[in-house]
Amino acid sequence: MLLVVGLVSCSRCHSDHPKPQNHADEPPRPPGPQSISVEDYEHEVYKEGPQASFQPTTAAEREMIQKLIPKLLEGSRTEPPPDPAQWRPDAQAAGFDIVVWNVYGETFWALLEKPGTVHGAGAYIFRVAPKETGKTILLEAPHNFFDLGTGRIAAELFFRPPPGEKPRALFTNTIHRYQLSPGNKKKRKDHPADVAHNPEHAYSYATEAFATAAGGARVIQLHGFGERDDVTGQRIVSIEMVVSAGDQAKPSLASSSIATTLAKDFGPGVKTYPDQTQFLGATTNVQKKLLANIPNSEFVHVEMSADLRDRLQKSAEAREMLGRDIFNAP
Repeated sequence: MLLVVGLVSCSRCHSDHPKPQNHADEPPRPPGPQSISVEDYEHEVYKEGPQASFQPTTAAEREMIQKLIPKLLEGSRTEPPPDPAQWRPDAQAAGFDIVVWNVYGETFWALLEKPGTVHGAGAYIFRVAPKETGKTILLEAPHNFFDLGTGRIAAELFFRPPPGEKPRALFTNTIHRYQLSPGNKKKRKDHPADVAHNPEHAYSYATEAFATAAGGARVIQLHGFGERDDVTGQRIVSIEMVVSAGDQAKPSLASSSIATTLAKDFGPGVKTYPDQTQFLGATTNVQKKLLANIPNSEFVHVEMSADLRDRLQKSAEAREMLGRDIFNAP
């Protein structure tokens, strides 16, 4: 089974990203392997986003994603793993690179937009390790730049997971969800750069390709919220975390189990949608809709308050509890 996990954040959290610069003349990345830290990862993946202009997913990107995501997944599980350089020509023809990283002693393959050409097509990172014995987990941070802190929290959980189940891959956005061009981040009804709400985005194709190739996955998305609900404008009180399967009718077995476990560690501020709260249910999330058509797949949407995100960024102990709870729940 494939497990997808997502985290959400809000604008009340601070960001540690470097100031925007013009990277039009950015040199090519060395193919690797490179030894990097979580801070280096953030710089590589997010540095060009503030100065980028969004472009819709092209046919070449779509074809490459559908071809290479399954190969990267299969290859990352193979012992010994193949040389990912064999897939680099296909990636580069579609405007991407494949690079190899060593992070805290583990090997990772990253499918990234080429330097100087970032336009919001997303970043897709795979853990190179023996095949998991349990569920296959895909961790997603779809709203870095907007849900502040979620990109960093997801990276810390992915590259330094607690004992137990480890996420096989981390997918994240590379441009602000409302950004069309540098400085143009006006919220609008049509927001094509929002990877969680654009079914034609490369991110959607990547998620679908991953879950299908895995034979089912649990996809966990991390998100963040502020003081008021974005849709209703109502104040959100006494809530630190909302766990949802994206279903208005009921929680899933996975979302209910994860919420119950989280509540034991993080307290009564953890709520299950829709049983315990009607806020932040992720009912319009396009990855949720895609996964509903892929057998053995689950969608778990985790919304976190600004205060909780701030705590998670500062506390390795709190992050370990979060990772243990969301990755190891039945």
